[in-house]
Amino acid sequence: MTNHDHERALELIMRRGTEEVPAGDAQWLDAHLASCAECTSYAELFDDTGRLLRSVAITATPSLVARTRDRVHARAAYLEEQRSRMVLIAISFCLGAMSSAVSGWLWWRFGGWVADRFGLSQAIVEPGVILFLVLPALIVAGLMLAFPHPVVEERWMAAWIEREGGSQ
Repeated sequence: MTNHDHERALELIMRRGTEEVPAGDAQWLDAHLASCAECTSYAELFDDTGRLLRSVAITATPSLVARTRDRVHARAAYLEEQRSRMVLIAISFCLGAMSSAVSGWLWWRFGGWVADRFGLSQAIVEPGVILFLVLPALIVAGLMLAFPHPVVEERWMAAWIEREGGSQ
């Protein structure tokens, strides 16, 4: 027998109690267990351990249950806040893209008007208009790079949940 056969048998033994093993694999495992004492011993010990674990009642203290429930609620609130933020970010992006397109067109027209009105060269006005349009995006990108962490940190969320839980 190869080491691969033993590894496959051990994997099937572990999967046998928790998930459905295909019929072909189950037949192969039964044949392997009939001829391999080492894997048969492992299967018996594994089954005995499973029975022992199922026979012992495990209970959690009320404080553990309460803390776990509070953390689950805090995590759910955090995920809901993240989802809400993503919706707001998507709406803001769409509105920003539309307003940028409209304002870009208006500023370009305004730059042409300024060039005609004051007799300036388009070579001076057009780069100025482009810089004026791109500058806010560069400032926001710089701020986002400078402050990459979320505004509401986990410890603040935990403190908020504890405070809310204590007032109920």
